[in-house]
Amino acid sequence: MGKLIIPGVLFLSLVSACALFRQESAKATTFAPEIITVEQGSIQNAGAGTEIWRGGPYDGVTNLIRYAVRVSDYSVNSMIRPAWDAFETQEGVYHFEKMDKLFEYGIQYGQKVNLACFVTSCASTKQKIDDAFCCYPAYVHEAMQKSGQKDKLNTLWLNKVTYWEPNFENDFFFERYDALLKAFAAYLEKPVTFAGKTVPRKKLVRCIELRHFGYWGEGAYHKNLLPSNSACLIRFADAYVRHFPNIRLVVPTNGMGYNSPTYSPLLDYHFHLLAMRNQAGLAGIFRDNWGCDESEAFYQRIYYAANLHEKDGVKLYELLRDRWKHAPLVGEPGRWGPKKNGFQPYWGLYEQVSYLRPSMIRNCNVSEGRHTTNPTDYSIHDDPKALDAFHRAYAVIGFRYLFTEARIKRGDGNLEIGIDWLNIGFTPTYDAWRIRYFIEDEAGVEIWNGDSTLDLRTVLPDVSTPPGVVEAEKARTHVDRFDKVPKTGRLFIQIVDPDGISPNMALSIQGRTAKGAYPLGEAGF
Repeated sequence: MGKLIIPGVLFLSLVSACALFRQESAKATTFAPEIITVEQGSIQNAGAGTEIWRGGPYDGVTNLIRYAVRVSDYSVNSMIRPAWDAFETQEGVYHFEKMDKLFEYGIQYGQKVNLACFVTSCASTKQKIDDAFCCYPAYVHEAMQKSGQKDKLNTLWLNKVTYWEPNFENDFFFERYDALLKAFAAYLEKPVTFAGKTVPRKKLVRCIELRHFGYWGEGAYHKNLLPSNSACLIRFADAYVRHFPNIRLVVPTNGMGYNSPTYSPLLDYHFHLLAMRNQAGLAGIFRDNWGCDESEAFYQRIYYAANLHEKDGVKLYELLRDRWKHAPLVGEPGRWGPKKNGFQPYWGLYEQVSYLRPSMIRNCNVSEGRHTTNPTDYSIHDDPKALDAFHRAYAVIGFRYLFTEARIKRGDGNLEIGIDWLNIGFTPTYDAWRIRYFIEDEAGVEIWNGDSTLDLRTVLPDVSTPPGVVEAEKARTHVDRFDKVPKTGRLFIQIVDPDGISPNMALSIQGRTAKGAYPLGEAGF
């Protein structure tokens, strides 16, 4: 059990609670904020919790989440999954301007985007070649058909729709995909302007998913569509690292399951993906179909010990299980119906997220009636137990920071701030938030500010403590010291996005102001 915390108690030395400190001798105050519990709901934040398709003034399927604190009326995380053919109509002719609105939305609504690009299979393409859909440019298809490494026709088992599927051993296919990524990287370097605010587009990108391979770019194919070696795929992964050196990369996991020897040629590729890093750090991973029947062999052979893939003594499933310690895990729910074996969609969601610890799951793509993957009339909106599972999960998905106590010492123009930090969510933040202190005078005007030296990415949840539980004795104490600080005023803490895009971080405590800050005590000093 954690030690008892009495919220809102403020101890002032030598002055009344409503006075301003003006003495030159050292004074000390201690402040314990009122904590917002997970039972009260989720804390909305950029880089954690929910995520919507395409960005803009939307909020996804809203009844999947119950908020205790919101930093925006809209989602602060967005995602798109563009297909290659929509953005290159002729060789070297690119139409990335189709994304301009997405980046304008980013400024307008304070949203950073997860770019899942560029899909080569099963995307929502309108292009048909010989009565089959094709998600890459026609000139690329034609070149492959004239070569020794041809693309193939495949009818998707899910909806019986026929697509052209690429041949990843074809050098021309790789060269043109590499050129696509290079051109897109140049597009991201250029600025976007909305309402007088101008920023480089890449500052609006939280991460880029590698979507070059597999159905929907999720990394899995039928054995008849697999290349014969890992090397031809590794070059695609390395191209992402080369063209996007400063943006977090995220890799697919659907193809990483332990299966027959047919899939063994891709083992080196999968371990390469999980060792891949750029200047933003180790690559994250994405996993779809949250809320599925986790007892199915498909999932057991990817994320659990039934995945027997191993290389140099390293087990692949353990790399997936522990990825949250280093990089984000993102994804979306599946659309399922009840099964004859008693499985009920989403009822096991909390156990799934507790195991893999995702940072974001899109609040969309859930069963709301009949669908290709749900042949029943099942709708999550009629299933209170499923909705409750989402509410519980979203309350701890990603980070959930708070402090249990702040101690402020003041004297001779110096200021010392000691804060006991906890993270009661599933993951750390993976973004470089900036913790700033500031002082306001009696008129509410900022007269001083200073930055903390603490990097919240290093404040991990304690794995021996259940998510959402506050054990104050396990808090991490960090002390900041400043000199030449004004002698009067009220002190606040504020956690801001250095890029100036995302709303200020919300903590799991009461007291957030309209400026997205928290007073360190009830009175000035």
